[in-house]
Amino acid sequence: MTKQSQEFNEQGILSHGNQNESLEETIERIKQRIIQTGDQPHVTVAKQLELLNELTGFPLGKFLLQNGGFNGYWTDYVMEHQYKGKFTGIDAQGRTLTELEKFILERNPRVIATQQRYINFNKIIQNYVQDNIVFASLPSGVMRDLLKLDFTGVENFRLVGIDIDSESLEQAKKIAVEYGLSEKVEFHQEDAWNLPFQDEFTLLTCHGLHIYEPNDGKVTKLYQQFFKALIPGGILVTSFTTKSPNVDPNSEWDMSQINSEDLLLSKIIFFDVLDVKFTAFRSSSTTKLQLQTVGFDEIEFIWDNARIYPTVVARKPK
Repeated sequence: MTKQSQEFNEQGILSHGNQNESLEETIERIKQRIIQTGDQPHVTVAKQLELLNELTGFPLGKFLLQNGGFNGYWTDYVMEHQYKGKFTGIDAQGRTLTELEKFILERNPRVIATQQRYINFNKIIQNYVQDNIVFASLPSGVMRDLLKLDFTGVENFRLVGIDIDSESLEQAKKIAVEYGLSEKVEFHQEDAWNLPFQDEFTLLTCHGLHIYEPNDGKVTKLYQQFFKALIPGGILVTSFTTKSPNVDPNSEWDMSQINSEDLLLSKIIFFDVLDVKFTAFRSSSTTKLQLQTVGFDEIEFIWDNARIYPTVVARKPK
């Protein structure tokens, strides 16, 4: 599925979705696109075809080939890799990671940035854990962002997972069992732009929707939904991706923190070979204005080292 076609599957999922073609058909389609495009100033056809072949050698690569983005399971896989797989070199099933897989998980500047964002989210959300909270995650994916929090000494709380993807919600239910939190969680299959909640959540966390939605007006409407769903004084913890220097000369990226060769290889893999759908980038000033427009205040940015994937904390006034 290409970003140009914007053909989303029947659930309306923006982040991933497959065209009901076999992996072989997908590979052939991508191969023909690469060949027809021809050599580019920064990469040859031969190099792209070599990478295409390597992507077929591990499960994450196959998923990206067929879906052009990450679902809840694979987002969780990428985020959690920094705690275990990075040190063992093997996945949870005991399979040795390939070199390209390790590159994507450990050296890709955008992945490094969002892994740091994941840590920032966890620290921030943990600060708000106390009795009588209602935390929501949207899109929840497998909802580990909330389930892995430390609730020691906290008796009364509720966790709400919201996602349009039924498969992610089912996986989240299983992980809730692993954390012993089944009695504390509830799940809702909803469209983020049409939420049924009002003045309900103490804190709402949202990661991963903005990067698939290029329309600024639609993102502002998304923030309106979040504002409505939060209680007065409620906290939004969200994120977005900033524009790279080749897209915006006023890019907020800190290039001193980025390996240029790794950045180029990442671009070739994700944008030339995979033609991914997460192509909506924004500045911090645009994001701040969007949040202020719908009524949020006390807006704070917490940056990853490279300033690629900032975390934003905003409050709904009491």
